[in-house]
Amino acid sequence: MSSNIQNILDEEFKLLIRATRNELFHFISVQYNHYDLVRKVKSDLVAQYLKRPNHSFNLDNCNPETFISDILASKSGLVFIEKFDLIFTEPFRSLCIGFNQRRDLFSTLPIQIIVFIPSGEENLQNFQKAMPDIFSIVNPMIQLFKEIKVNEFSNTIMDLNEFNFEGSKDARNEIERIRKRLQIIENTTVNTTLILSLKINLAKCYRFLGNYKDSKIVLEKLIKEIRSNNSDLEEYTYIIKNDLALNLIDLGDYENAKKLLEEAVIYTEKTFGKNHPNTAVRYSNLAVVLEDMGDYERAKILYQDALAIIEKSYGKDHHNTAISYSNFAGFLNIIGEYRRAKEYSEKSLFATEKNFGSNHINTAIRYSNLAVSLQNLGDYINAKNLFKKAYIIYVDNLGKNHPISKTIKRNLESVKKIM
Repeated sequence: MSSNIQNILDEEFKLLIRATRNELFHFISVQYNHYDLVRKVKSDLVAQYLKRPNHSFNLDNCNPETFISDILASKSGLVFIEKFDLIFTEPFRSLCIGFNQRRDLFSTLPIQIIVFIPSGEENLQNFQKAMPDIFSIVNPMIQLFKEIKVNEFSNTIMDLNEFNFEGSKDARNEIERIRKRLQIIENTTVNTTLILSLKINLAKCYRFLGNYKDSKIVLEKLIKEIRSNNSDLEEYTYIIKNDLALNLIDLGDYENAKKLLEEAVIYTEKTFGKNHPNTAVRYSNLAVVLEDMGDYERAKILYQDALAIIEKSYGKDHHNTAISYSNFAGFLNIIGEYRRAKEYSEKSLFATEKNFGSNHINTAIRYSNLAVSLQNLGDYINAKNLFKKAYIIYVDNLGKNHPISKTIKRNLESVKKIM
């Protein structure tokens, strides 16, 4: 993490500690771009105030009828409320009104209510509009930002039918095309499978553009639609859950991603067998979340199994093999095997340049991944040059504001400082 971002993060945490140091009422909002930050806030505050009671709630699995009384029953201490942005949606309208009406009652209690809301000005605007009484007493508003690591879209090997967009314009055109198709056929009953496929691909478009939240929303709605219609579409359900898990990884929600991916692995092994490329995809995706959770031993086994299956199925120069090489190289960098990481990064780059040329987004990611290996080995000049090439390609294709563009830029600046 760059020193500037770390300094900002440190200052925001200091502000949070100051706001909670006295056992007086506070209503604090915490905006975050990665779920790791939610875990850090909770663990740091609990550790800071060991003698103070703490209570955790999540709007994703709460009972709206008893939620407010449950919070009031806390009586004192730290009250954490996750997924608080759900309260701005129609299903929680009555709960939203109830919060506003009980503002003064909350204020009489020695509790510190800390609500977690994903980053974005839109979420704050929704908060102010839906809960003006509560919003007026929010103090402070904490904004936390965590760098997203550079990798193959969360270091994952995507489903084998993934899109290979040339850039943001290409992806946005596809979004527009899908929306128009859906307007025409969405209310028909004979195109269920086509509608599912279009919505799955719509979510992929959003994810390609770095819009992980909208991608997640599309997939979650799709799962609910399948459940409500009692459709016999088990295969699609697991494809959707796999894609949803990838978004959860991007957002740092590793526990829920792990659950979904373990379900997908079991289903895929049963359906296709343990040596099928589809199974390798699931192995690799599960390995990513295990890596992020620190379970390196199990992650390494799954990465190796996935690589063996993909290499045997497609050969060493195929795009899917290049992704698998890249995944394994990223993992080797994490565990400190830098020379092996460089070897697999070079294999991945060779295969990707062969398939896409030297100016494609996929190639840019390979440049960046190889740069990480070189930086770890102390080869800062070549690392800088590769980061620079990757950044130019990404900006040209997806703009400066894409999450990966920003991360590559920070890595480039970091290596410049070392030199």
